[in-house]
Amino acid sequence: MRKLFLLLLTQICLVLFVSAQVSDGEIEFNKIKRTVKTMEVGQDPDIVEQAIKDKMLKSGYKSSESKGWLVFKNVNDPSIADEVCDVYVKTERKSRKEKESSIVYFFASKPNDNATPVPFSGDMLMADGFHGLVTSNANALKLEKDIKEQDETVRKAEKKYDDLVKDQASLEKKIKNLQDDLEQNKQKQQSQTQEVENQRKILGELKAKRNS
Repeated sequence: MRKLFLLLLTQICLVLFVSAQVSDGEIEFNKIKRTVKTMEVGQDPDIVEQAIKDKMLKSGYKSSESKGWLVFKNVNDPSIADEVCDVYVKTERKSRKEKESSIVYFFASKPNDNATPVPFSGDMLMADGFHGLVTSNANALKLEKDIKEQDETVRKAEKKYDDLVKDQASLEKKIKNLQDDLEQNKQKQQSQTQEVENQRKILGELKAKRNS
C-alpha cells in the first residue's frame, strides 16, 4: 500500500513538474498572434539554441532561420508530432536580470504552411521529452564551455608562471653577472689603490729632488 502511494505521489509530482516547465503562451509570428508552447531553461539563450540544434541534428534535421526563428523542415518524428510538420523554435533571454535563463517558444505547422498548426505529441511535452532533452543538452554544453574556458584560464596561468620562471632565471643571471662585475671592480680598486700609492711615492721622490 505504501509503495502504491509513493508511486502515485511520484506521478503527481511528475505531472506538476511538466506542467510547470512546458506551458501555453502567445507570441507574434508573421504579424499574427498565435498560441505556442513555451518552456524555461536555466541557461544562456546561445547555449539553449545550440542545444536545440544539436538535439534535432541527431535526428537528422538541420535548421534554417526565418525572422529570428529556427525552422526545421519536414520533421517526421512520432516523439514530436503524429504527422510530418515544420517545427519553429525561438529562444530569448528571460529578462535583463536573469541573463542565464531562457524562454523557448515552439510550435509546429503543416509543411510549408506556417498558418496551419499541428499539435505536438504528448511524449514531446513529458519531462524526458523535448524539454528534458534540451535542458540536459544545454547543461552539458554549458559544462563543456565552462571546462574549455577554465582550461584556457589554466593554460594562460601556466604560461604566466612559465614566463615568471624564465624571468627569474634571466634576473638571476643578471644578478650573477653584476656580482661578478662587482667582484672584479673590488679587485681593480685594490690594484688601483696600490697604483695610486706607487705614483704618489714617485711624486714624492720627484719633489724631494726639486727641494734638494
